[in-house]
Amino acid sequence: MSDVLSIIPQRARWSQVKERAELLTAAYSTPPIPVVEIAEGSGVQVVLADFGNYRNKVAGFCDFNDAKLFVNQEDIRVRQMFTIAHELGHWVLHRDIFKQQPEAYPVLPRFQNAEPGDVLEQEANSFAAHLLVPRRLLQPILNAPVSVLASIFQVSKTMMEFHLKNV
Repeated sequence: MSDVLSIIPQRARWSQVKERAELLTAAYSTPPIPVVEIAEGSGVQVVLADFGNYRNKVAGFCDFNDAKLFVNQEDIRVRQMFTIAHELGHWVLHRDIFKQQPEAYPVLPRFQNAEPGDVLEQEANSFAAHLLVPRRLLQPILNAPVSVLASIFQVSKTMMEFHLKNV
């Protein structure tokens, strides 16, 4: 997979991640961003699923062949929206890679931080953050407390804190 990633320089890849997310949110002028609508408009169906014995371990995954995002129905809504946005990131950014190399695709664990060397997971996380909290909608209210921003965008406080540090 490193061959595929080395084709485009890292800086350009991060720009693409942000631009692709911003493009998908361009039609929306107020938060929260309707992530399910965006996902389905991007050609992938969102399915809230019962993960049975894996409900405490798995947040979601993408079925690239059937164009479906499966999301843990047990998770709270803000987690579900992040999972949808994250998996949509894989759909939009990495679909060709994972269709060619299905063994490289990781199911999204419920509680996870992307490993420093896992560029695709980092990109999917970044895509999710930019999709859920577009910079142009955040900028006018940037000085509000993190908890208020999280509430406005309907994301977790943790996600908002991480996004603010990395924007």
